[in-house]
Amino acid sequence: MERQRVDGEVKISRLRAIWFFLRNYKRRLVLLLGIALIAGYLETLLMAVLFPILLASLEQPSYLGGNLFFSVLSYIAGIIPVDSLLVSNCIVFILLTLLVFLLQLVYINLSARTTAKVTTDYKKKVFQKYTEFDYQFFVDNRQGDLMYKAGGAPGSVASILMTLTGALAAILLLMSVLVLLFSLSWKATIGVVIGSLAYAYFSRHLSVRVSYVAGRGMLSAAQDETVVLNEYITGAKQIITTGTFSRWQQRFNEAVMTRWRFWIKNTIWTAMPPRVLDLLMYLSIAIIIIVIWWVWPHSFAGLLPLIGTFGYAAFRLLPRVSGLGSQMMGIMNALPNLEVTYDLLEDETYSKIRNGTREFSGLWSGIELRNVSYAHKNKESLTVSGISLRVDKDKMTAIVGPSGAGKSTLVDLFLRLYDVDSGVILIDGVDIKEYDRSSFLDKVGFVGQETFIYNASVKDNIAFGNDYDVDEIMEAAKRADAHEFIQQLDRGYDTVVGDRGVRLSGGERQRIAIARGMIRRPQILVLDEATSSLDNISEKVVQNAIDKVSESCTTLVVAHRLSTIRNADLIYVIDDGMIVESGTHDQLVSGKGKYWELYSRQEEEI
Repeated sequence: MERQRVDGEVKISRLRAIWFFLRNYKRRLVLLLGIALIAGYLETLLMAVLFPILLASLEQPSYLGGNLFFSVLSYIAGIIPVDSLLVSNCIVFILLTLLVFLLQLVYINLSARTTAKVTTDYKKKVFQKYTEFDYQFFVDNRQGDLMYKAGGAPGSVASILMTLTGALAAILLLMSVLVLLFSLSWKATIGVVIGSLAYAYFSRHLSVRVSYVAGRGMLSAAQDETVVLNEYITGAKQIITTGTFSRWQQRFNEAVMTRWRFWIKNTIWTAMPPRVLDLLMYLSIAIIIIVIWWVWPHSFAGLLPLIGTFGYAAFRLLPRVSGLGSQMMGIMNALPNLEVTYDLLEDETYSKIRNGTREFSGLWSGIELRNVSYAHKNKESLTVSGISLRVDKDKMTAIVGPSGAGKSTLVDLFLRLYDVDSGVILIDGVDIKEYDRSSFLDKVGFVGQETFIYNASVKDNIAFGNDYDVDEIMEAAKRADAHEFIQQLDRGYDTVVGDRGVRLSGGERQRIAIARGMIRRPQILVLDEATSSLDNISEKVVQNAIDKVSESCTTLVVAHRLSTIRNADLIYVIDDGMIVESGTHDQLVSGKGKYWELYSRQEEEI
């Protein structure tokens, strides 16, 4: 019972996922099915018209029944101004062939446009969903997985929808042709129906037991493949210098081989149903002809039009029936990708940080953290515990402490990458959660330890997608002490810096990041260990830039190198998630507490 319940839930989940994507394109799909229905009926007429053509060719009397197909054919043939019944029916055959051809062109055109629209729409929706997720989402997921879900998986959505539409069109044609076959010979048609049902059961079994399982395996392996490739490209410098090629090659090879092992298995089994159907159909037709000739030898010639029409219709139907099996297996193989996209678009787990409605017009008095505590996801202990501190307007406030003490977490809370578990962050006495996040962050400039520079010009990296003129960009570069080295580049501000800014030094990348922060003319500047990854020379250059820009705004500095915050108006020392002391540099050194220990150790290292 438990297994049946689970299977039932899985089936409902699949149907819910499919309907989730279908509902947005109902009109297009209805139009496609309408065209398919008309084309199916005309194609059935095209098969049926062979019967009167064969009767007229053998000069046999017409005994067409008054069903839905032969009545229409008789009417159309009757209005053609030709005396010969054979010629008129041949003209009907030509007209129907042209009509079916034109409808198929319309169907292909609309299907292609729908496929393109579905793919582009859902790629846009996935990316938009990424922009709506909290920062925790990107912490919890591998970068390669996210790239695959945005780039690869949505394509399967369109594939499934179009395959499903094609399958429904084939079913409509199948029903129409079965009506025709019943009118020709109900006994033979029953045999065809029984064979089709057996084939459908066989295909369904393969689609669930083989194609869906293979699809999930291919999805997992494809994500692993993307992850390894992305990690290798990102860490190429470290991998080359450490000579650890073999490990990455092995991981990539395993992912590739696993993916294609599943592909081989699915391809082989997908090819089986149509071949089996071909075999059975050819054997059945040959056996039926032998039996008729054996049992009714004297009336065999009179049955030729019936045999010919039935055989022609069956052969026209054969590719559609075999295609249904392949389409079903194709849908099941691609369904894991659809489920991944569905789960992503319906996921509300990472949309917990709610935006406020109050417009942030500017900082008037300062920022206060009052008894703030926070624990990172899946960690039992608090990262910061009962933190209370204040950042006054137009002052430089620094937060220092050993690695892992919780310094960067405080910055993340201030930038609302996370929300506090308890306590409150106040901006001019107002809870930060009440402010519209965009209006608040628009007044904040942020420079982190890991500088994000992308493969574009220096000018584009400073503007960072915003519409600034050249004078504003140059002014920001001057304030960040970056204008001079930018002018020395081969194309100045139009120089393309390469992926992750590989054509620039660490200090140059950092100064461009500072210029990016300053072009917004922020009222609050947040620096999270902005010089910790630089050498001493680069650090001094960047520090001069920081000192220059901090004169015109409220500055919050998280620092590992204590030499960079000697001029801070107030320094908070944090250890194990709690503030252990505070004061100016001179006060803390003279106090010979935690700050003095850290400062003395760094002085000895120098």
